[in-house]
This record gives sequence, structure tokens and C-alpha cells, in this order.
Amino acid sequence: MRLSFKLAGFIIAFALAGCSFKPSQAGQTIGTGGTGAGPSTGTGGAAASGAGGTGATGTGGGVYIGSGGAGELTGAAGGCGQTNLSVMPLPPDILLVQDRSLSMTDDSNDRPCMGGTAAGNGNCGATSKWSQVISALDPVIMQTQTTVNWGLMFLGSEPMECGANPTPVVPITPLTSYPPIHTAFTAEMFTGAIGTPTAAVLTNAIVYMQTLTDPNPKFLLLATDGEPNCAGGIVNGNDDVGAQMAVAAAKTAGFPTFVVGIATTSDPAASNSLNTLADTGGEAQTGAATKYYAVSDSASLLSALAKILKAANPCTIPLNGVNGSLDQVAVTAKDQNGNTVQIMEDPANGWSYTDPSKTAIVLNGSACDNLQSVTYTAFQFIYTCASGHICIDNCPNADAGSP
Repeated sequence: MRLSFKLAGFIIAFALAGCSFKPSQAGQTIGTGGTGAGPSTGTGGAAASGAGGTGATGTGGGVYIGSGGAGELTGAAGGCGQTNLSVMPLPPDILLVQDRSLSMTDDSNDRPCMGGTAAGNGNCGATSKWSQVISALDPVIMQTQTTVNWGLMFLGSEPMECGANPTPVVPITPLTSYPPIHTAFTAEMFTGAIGTPTAAVLTNAIVYMQTLTDPNPKFLLLATDGEPNCAGGIVNGNDDVGAQMAVAAAKTAGFPTFVVGIATTSDPAASNSLNTLADTGGEAQTGAATKYYAVSDSASLLSALAKILKAANPCTIPLNGVNGSLDQVAVTAKDQNGNTVQIMEDPANGWSYTDPSKTAIVLNGSACDNLQSVTYTAFQFIYTCASGHICIDNCPNADAGSP
């Protein structure tokens, strides 16, 4: 089946949403959490009056969700200030290892086009596997460059038949990875026979990834249209074992590998090889006909990319900048309509600390699923001491540490 990539509003977003989150309600108090007096600002310390609703219960340590009206809690009950800290998940570092062997110039049925030969350049132009795959990858990288740190390494390079680039064509780059990757895609030419040196290129990719010092989660994304065939540096049949060893080494080094097969399901040998690579790499898909992500048309490619980026998006949020008492905390985000949602502390389907030192939080279960699939912005980690109150959403009278 010929690949036909027609992007129809493909958008991948990473954030928080869903059943384990709940919107704020005016005058709502969540939990008790402390023993201090925790007075309201209303006369005599009774329930707050005005547009803020019924106000706080005065239990001390409650999480108060205000409406923005009069009578809000000050945020300094008991002498403690509230601190609101903006936090974000770490974007993953993904090195795309993209096949540019000569067979990528054939069509999706592995046949040369007019003027091409089975032994040479397929000459399929815009209908080639290369052109069509790149036409889909390009906008996805453009749309996600602020949420994914992309890099690019080509699988195969001239002039050697089994040439393996020692370094990426584009190093992993935060925020601005799209322009150089787009340039590398559009400038690539096919002028000579090139094999598929999967093992050698992945080995070089591991060496490069080990030079990265950022704390972000790291992955390899291998996109290829066939079996490895460059054992010993020459085209000589297949190099399945070498590629499997390289993928296993990448996983051991902390770089799991996603495997995308481009028009490979009609080739049993290639499909079996890629299934094994996906299993060995630690990111095999489940519930599908293949363990690797098989691409045969635009819908399946876009679906594969969405699943891969969802799986690669971390559910851990570092608490950089947190400095003070964490006796009471709350985690919130803004939905697409600008409404505040609170993420409940829940080790099953909410958030929890990653370690006793409380340097990061992790979203669990459905909370993690929702982070990976729906757009939320302006994540906040809010904290105060035991005798204070936490006010979430529209607190104009709060004298908290940060607005």
C-alpha cells in the first residue's frame, strides 16, 4: 500500500487532565491537614463573607479554594506565607535515528519508479518512502520542539556503502530543534548505494547520548525500512544479532529504543527482526500485530508518533526552587479554558513525592495518562507551613509569598 501522508491538524500536547483532577469551586475547603487556628479574614474570624462563598472552616491547615470575592483568606494565617511555584515536567531528549539507505527512494511497496532500478536509486521522488516519511516527521518535530528536545542521526551515510556517522547531524537541542532538522531533511541527497548499518549507528548514538548531562529522560527513536545488513562494515546479508546487541546496550545505558518499521510488514524477515529489536529496546508496543510501530499509511504513522511521544513524555516534575516548609501543599494547573484544576495527592491516580527528600513529584495512574494526552498549562506547586492556609485560584487579598 502506498504511503500517503496528509496531515490533518495533527497536534501532540503534553499536560494534565481528567478524572483524577477537579475544578475549583468557590468557597470550598479541601482536607484539614493541620491543627492551627487558621482564622478567616471575616469579622471575628468566622466564616468569610462576601462573594467568596462560605469561606474557610477555620480548622487550620485546610486547602481553601477561593472565588476571588471579598472575605478571602489572607494566605498568612498563623504567621506563615504561601508560596506558589511554577513547575513543569522535564521534556524528553529524543535522538531520531532515521534510515536514509537507498531503498528509502523506492515506493512503499519497495518498487523503483520510472527511471529507477532494483539495484539503484528507486527514483520515486515525492512518492518515495523517504519523501513521504519526512513530510510527516517534519511538522511533528516543528509542533513539538518546545515539549521534546529533538536530535537527528542518519542511519547510513555516503561515500561508504555502510558508512556510520560518528555524531548526530543535529545534536539534541532544547526549544529550537526544528530549523536545523528541517534543513537536514531537505538537503539530503541520494547519489550512491548505501546499506543499513543499524548496529554501528546505534553504537555511535549511545556514545553521543552519554555525553549529555541534563537530567531529562532520554530515548532513541529508530525509523528504518528493513533489516540491518552491514555486519563488519560491508553489505553481507543481515546483521540482526549486531543490531540487537546495540539496542540492548542502549537500554542498559539508560536509553530505551522505540522502533518504527517503514513498509516492512510484507517482509517476514524484516518484521521479525524489528519485533526483536523493539522487545530488546524496552519500548515494544502491546496489543498490536507487531511489537514495533508498523507504518503503512499516513494514519498509522501519525498514530505511531502520537503513541511514542506519549510514552516518552515524563510524569515526573522536579521541584526546582522549592525552599521552605512543606507541611501543606497543593498541585494545580490551568485547563484550556483558563480554569484552575487541582491535582489530588494520591499514589494511585494523583501525585506523590518521588523520594523522602521531596525533590520531585510524580503523577500516577490516570493522572499520568492524562498528563500525556491533554493540554494543560501553568502548573503550580503551592506550599506553606502547618498553621497556614493554602488559597488556590483568584486570591486578591492573599499576602502569600508569590502570586
